[in-house]
Amino acid sequence: MMNNPDKTRAIVLKAIKYGDNSLIVKLLTEQNGLQSFMIKGAYNKNAKIRAALFQPLTLLDIVSAKSHGDLSYLKEASVEYSYQTIPFIINKNAIVLFLCELLSKSIQDSETDLELFDFVHHSLTQLDEIENNYADYPLKFSMELSHYLGFSPNLSGYKPGFVFDLEEGCFRHDGSGITYIIDNQLSSVFYNLCKCSIFDDYCLNLTNTERRQLLDVVITYYKMHIGGFNDMKSTDILKTVLQ
Repeated sequence: MMNNPDKTRAIVLKAIKYGDNSLIVKLLTEQNGLQSFMIKGAYNKNAKIRAALFQPLTLLDIVSAKSHGDLSYLKEASVEYSYQTIPFIINKNAIVLFLCELLSKSIQDSETDLELFDFVHHSLTQLDEIENNYADYPLKFSMELSHYLGFSPNLSGYKPGFVFDLEEGCFRHDGSGITYIIDNQLSSVFYNLCKCSIFDDYCLNLTNTERRQLLDVVITYYKMHIGGFNDMKSTDILKTVLQ
C-alpha cells in the first residue's frame, strides 16, 4: 500500500541495475532533498518508466509514492529540460560526468535544500546553453558548490604572497608546520577562482598546467571537508579533454 503521491523536479545522481529488469536510482529532488527510488521493470521493452531516462544529471519531473518498504517508488517520470548540447559535445559530457560524481559523493544530507537544488539546476542549464569558454566550469562549480555545502574557503584574510591552508580553509602568511597547503603562486590563482561565479563571464585565463593543479587542489579540499569522500574516477578524463 502506498501513500499519496509527491510531484517534484529532480536531478539524476546515480542509477544502478537491480536484478534482471529493475533499477535503483538516487535523485536530488527539489521538494524532498536526496531520495532513492526503486523502478521495477525499467529494462522491459514496454516499461512505463525506461532505464534510459536516468542518464547522469538528467533534469526530470517525477511523481513518487512512498511504500512501506525501504524505498519509495516512481509512478511517473519525464524529462523536465531536454539538453541541446551536453549529450553531443564530448567536453561538456565529460564535465557532466565529473559534476555528477562530485555531487554524488558530496551530498549526504537528505533534507530539502531549495537553494542547493536551484544552484545545481541553474548550473546545468547554463552549461548546456553556453557556446565556448567553459574549460574552467568544473572548477568554478566545485568551489561555488562548497558554499552550499558549508565549507567554502575563507577569503577575508588573503593578501598577495599568502598560502592557502587546505585543512583550515583559510589563507596564511606562512605555511611552516602546516601539512596541507598550496604555494603562494597557486594560492593566488585559487583565490581568484574562489571569487568567481559560474554565472558571470569572468575568465580566469588559466594555463593547462594551472587548471590540472587546481583540479587536484579542489579534490583534496573536498576530501578534507567531507567524511568518506574518496578518489574521483572522472578526474583523469576531465584532465584529458579540457585543454
